[in-house]
Amino acid sequence: MNPKKLLNSFEPQLTVLRRFLPAFAFFCGFTWDSVTMGRVVSFFDLLVLTSYYFGAGLILVLLVREVKPQWHSWFTFGVQFFFGGLFSALVVFYFKSSGSAYTFVVVVGLVGLLVGNEFLAKKYLSRTLTWTLFAVCGTMYLNFLIPHIVHSIRPIWFYLSCLLSLALVYIIRRFASAPQGHILLLGRTKVQYRRDLRQMAPATACVLMLVVLYQLQLIPPVPLVMRESYVCTDFSKEGGAYACQAEVQPFWHVLGLGKEVIHYQEGERIYSLSAIFAPKQVTVDLEQRWWLRREEDGVWLKRGIVPLPMTGGRQEGWRTYSYIEAAVQEGRWKVETALQDGAVLAIHYFTLKARGNIVPQTLTVRVE
Repeated sequence: MNPKKLLNSFEPQLTVLRRFLPAFAFFCGFTWDSVTMGRVVSFFDLLVLTSYYFGAGLILVLLVREVKPQWHSWFTFGVQFFFGGLFSALVVFYFKSSGSAYTFVVVVGLVGLLVGNEFLAKKYLSRTLTWTLFAVCGTMYLNFLIPHIVHSIRPIWFYLSCLLSLALVYIIRRFASAPQGHILLLGRTKVQYRRDLRQMAPATACVLMLVVLYQLQLIPPVPLVMRESYVCTDFSKEGGAYACQAEVQPFWHVLGLGKEVIHYQEGERIYSLSAIFAPKQVTVDLEQRWWLRREEDGVWLKRGIVPLPMTGGRQEGWRTYSYIEAAVQEGRWKVETALQDGAVLAIHYFTLKARGNIVPQTLTVRVE
């Protein structure tokens, strides 16, 4: 039987099926990420992200070149799947590194792009929109990938991810629109270059917006992940593990209700004990910032900054701690674990109260 006639015979069923393709694409992309993306980022995870990125780029080339095999109607589904998979993976990874309400704004933006992706099937034929989304997800993807390659988390690598993303968009777009048999970038006139740059304006504007967000310390510090965090007393090292005494909290605190309360006595040190995951050989300059809230006006007063250089690679996380002693006083406190002069990875809120005659119940917590 003629394949074309066979396809035509199934056209009514295919028309109904296409209505459900956006939801199916979302389900496939998100389910795949849930299965393949583990707690610790592996080489396979990075390979999956790379396949999403260049898979989307390949289909964009086919769309621009108007390559139309019999199955070309599935191109928009492919773009939707790759963008959906990439955005959902980035939501997972950036959420793990989002330690404050401010950096969570970027995660919400990624969720918005993920949801919007399901309603943009026809809009992907608009080259301006697709190249803009490609630039945004490329920047976020490269910002996650480059630290794994260079073993460092420094501002220069974020700016490099922005430049590389725009450069890849321009090169892939130029390749897609170049006439058959013509060299990629040669033989272009100044007018053509200016036209290309104008068409790149939306993508460039979005990447510049990401630069502004980075300057405002709103980009989560990927690929760092806070594994464990405690505020405690009586710190010690026991058999290669870090240990301290954490006050037992009411059961509703485990449910996220109520404030963590720690009782102390005069002259006692209050410790912040953490385990932070970073990829193998990645060096990071962290710091822990101690703040006390002034109740009269709600202003947070800085009570100390402790630098904490670390090197990634331990599956259980890099163990680190800081403490305050002379500055200890009653009130509402928070400890921020952050990049040095940069974005916050995690915030631990607690309330300090004088112990007096109270004998709090404690338990020993160990960070292996």
